[in-house]
Amino acid sequence: MKVLLVHEDRRSYGQGGGAETMLRDLTRALELCGHEVKWYQGEGDFETMMTTWKPDVCQVMTVHNFLGFAQVRWLQRNRYPHVWALMDYWPFCGGRMLLKAGDRESCAAVRGVCDGECEKGPAALILRELVNRSPVLALNENTAAIYRRNGLRCDFVAELGTDADYFHPAPNKRKPGTIITTSAWPGFSTKGMHVLKAALAQIGAQATLVTGKSRQEVRDALQTAAIFVFPSTYEETYGLCLTEAMATGLACVASDVCGSRAQITDGETGRLFPNRDAGVLAGILRELLDDDGECRRLGANARTHILSEHTLEAVGRRFEAVYRKVSNG
Repeated sequence: MKVLLVHEDRRSYGQGGGAETMLRDLTRALELCGHEVKWYQGEGDFETMMTTWKPDVCQVMTVHNFLGFAQVRWLQRNRYPHVWALMDYWPFCGGRMLLKAGDRESCAAVRGVCDGECEKGPAALILRELVNRSPVLALNENTAAIYRRNGLRCDFVAELGTDADYFHPAPNKRKPGTIITTSAWPGFSTKGMHVLKAALAQIGAQATLVTGKSRQEVRDALQTAAIFVFPSTYEETYGLCLTEAMATGLACVASDVCGSRAQITDGETGRLFPNRDAGVLAGILRELLDDDGECRRLGANARTHILSEHTLEAVGRRFEAVYRKVSNG
């Protein structure tokens, strides 16, 4: 199968965040399943590429910030097999991340429907109407439910994964009692670093922040730590850095947001804490710092889960199934 990924982000690993990581990991996942993959990121005429290369299916990814919607409208107008994989909530949420009160509070759409009572307000209706003309894919069931409640169609759910061979444990390098977090955007309050900082202050601990580093530097840093914290405060659709940490065998602690709830079974493959609750996070970290055996148990379970459900090969098969359904109408 020939797959064209339509994506706006041209940054390197560690610079573009989850959207860029998804592009590269999904490409490799599809190639491992025997498919031919190309990217369209705005270079050259889109219609010419479509009519000359003739992909079997297109996946629309991040286009709304820089690339625009002309390519999607072409796919819709020509009824070309395609699916729109959404990474947040922009088609109906003006702030994209289901937050209000200056990012300090989740909005009504998280548990119900948008009430419009936030600084950003609802997105323009034309955006939802545009997206609803295409098959839509969500990255977890929790986010899919939010889409549907708020008037956005969702035809498929396909969870992501990581290169579990590359992100592998290195027990001889592990340093018990060490805490790490990684993020391409640590300066944004939505990533919750202020929550982690407050929790660390309560127990007198420190953590290493890894940001803007190469893939190898991220992997090497994860291999030396014992505990990974994913403190995001918005309803992340999938935490790819969390997946990498789980594959590397860390005891992972994450805020109870959409993606994390899909990725972690609390007490089995990691720990979840209520969104923004630095006190509960501090308590969990204190427990893990005092119990290296529990860290190793959670890390081993996380690694087993990734190998079972979230390798690149597994991701490739999931997306391949979606593409075949789309291609068959």
